[in-house]
Amino acid sequence: MPVAPRRALLTLVLAAMAAPALAASQCLPVVGEGWPPAVGNYGQAASSLLGGQAEDGLSLLVLPARGVESQVLLRRDAASGQWMVLAGLADKRIYSWSTSGGRGGVSLQLDQEPEFAQAPLPDALAQRLIEVWATALSSSEVAPRAPVTESEVLSFTVNGERYSGTRPGCGQLQALLDQTALLTELAHSKDKKYEKRYADIERALDKMHDRFVGDAG
Repeated sequence: MPVAPRRALLTLVLAAMAAPALAASQCLPVVGEGWPPAVGNYGQAASSLLGGQAEDGLSLLVLPARGVESQVLLRRDAASGQWMVLAGLADKRIYSWSTSGGRGGVSLQLDQEPEFAQAPLPDALAQRLIEVWATALSSSEVAPRAPVTESEVLSFTVNGERYSGTRPGCGQLQALLDQTALLTELAHSKDKKYEKRYADIERALDKMHDRFVGDAG
């Protein structure tokens, strides 16, 4: 993958790590089930272009207010059964607003070739990630319905269920963004770096457990 698109994708995802996590009890729900109103067609098209949806895994799709869309997926390879992390970045912005004859309209720029990077993930670590995401996305930080938003949209999936909204700035969902950044880094790593990346993800999961599950206990 060329250096510039790779850096762009890492910048988009690593930006999620800027806000410090607060206790889950302090976090108002900014993500809810499904797609926000009027986002579904755009979101589905972007997700399909950037690798599809992981029915038995997890994903995070970022639909920014400006700039190009990105998605990170964890899913099994259909042929080998190996868990794989796939990071995709649109070549150009998918969502396009244009005016003609004094009238405006949206078009989706799907005739493009996104940039992709991928890496394997051990089965036990993949299963742990999916379990953690499923727990976080069934917590009180998630509303019954995705909220209305006119800016950036983040859309999580786990085990085929979708949860969308604005960028979480605290709690368990913010921790999922940290994990997504590590998965993106893994996807762009060389083979010799895999073990270090796996250890980084394990530490992030341990930290999340200590902060939220430990506090609950």
